[in-house]
Amino acid sequence: MAEQTSIAVVSLSGTPDSWFGHGEWGARALDILGEPIPDRALAEQFASEKQLPLEDRRALLIRSRDLPDWRRPPKPAEIPTATDDHQVTIYQREGLDLGVGNFRVYDRGILFRIEALEPDPVGDVRPGADVMNFSYRLRPDQPHRLRLLVYAEPGGTLLTNTAHFGAFPDDPDTLWLAGGISGSGRRNPGMATWGEYFLSPRPISSSLTMIVSYPEFDIPPSGVVITYPW
Repeated sequence: MAEQTSIAVVSLSGTPDSWFGHGEWGARALDILGEPIPDRALAEQFASEKQLPLEDRRALLIRSRDLPDWRRPPKPAEIPTATDDHQVTIYQREGLDLGVGNFRVYDRGILFRIEALEPDPVGDVRPGADVMNFSYRLRPDQPHRLRLLVYAEPGGTLLTNTAHFGAFPDDPDTLWLAGGISGSGRRNPGMATWGEYFLSPRPISSSLTMIVSYPEFDIPPSGVVITYPW
């Protein structure tokens, strides 16, 4: 049976300038934070990623199939070594509670869930692009998604969900954020939207800063710092 444990959380108070010296990852962080990207080439790259030529998309898709099994989100039958079930609020306003939780610690990484709860007085799940997308991928029927930024210490590794699934590092010691299952549906008295993410390899004695934004749904950059002796 997995050990029941508890994480510690503090509110995020600003972002250090050192983050933005991380080349492409720093520029992706600025993009998520809604800040201008000083590197014009990177700014143009991000703007064009949603409209990659078909052959480039195919190449990245093929590369994503090579993601090692140990970097993929665990299957339900895989037993974690420790769990923490409570959800930490990242952003809240009337009618919306967005947070991170459902932590599952494995020998090879950490699985967690980003989830939003919102009222749905009509009782129907809205179709198409009007529904929040918390997955790692942009889908044809949902041309946008939640932006997630994760900063791990020690080591100062900066990760986002805006990089393609197939851009994972060859170095097995380098942290990588992989997307898992996602979805939305009724949860009385409202609607839940969620997405799972898997961080591998498992960081040791680390703090994780998590920042989310979703401008299409008026969610500004908001974050928390989570500490736990992983």
